[in-house]
Amino acid sequence: MNDAKNRDGIINWSEKVKDLDENIRREIGIEGECDAKHILIKVQTKAAECIEPAFIVAEDDTFLDLFVLSPQGPGITSTAVLKSNIQSVGVIGGVAAEKIDKKEIPQDTNFEDDFGGLYQ
Repeated sequence: MNDAKNRDGIINWSEKVKDLDENIRREIGIEGECDAKHILIKVQTKAAECIEPAFIVAEDDTFLDLFVLSPQGPGITSTAVLKSNIQSVGVIGGVAAEKIDKKEIPQDTNFEDDFGGLYQ
């Protein structure tokens, strides 16, 4: 397992999320080559509301840069979070790199209201 902290004690959230994703995949029996292009996360800060679903775009020693998916539609919001304000980060799932044909999705499934089934 990779060390997710640098020598200054600052957590490298990108590495931590990759480690969490690998552990989850191993535990639920979908080990092997990861086809997830982005790992969706939930970020709990010191504020009351958490940031979800999001994925990490970049980070440095001070900020974690995220793209946050909009639950109301196909929008994405870019945001930066101070690393010192992060209380926890959880893995929600992964988004595959391949596009799914809309004809293959059952019509009675409403994915916009349910982010719980995103783990691939």
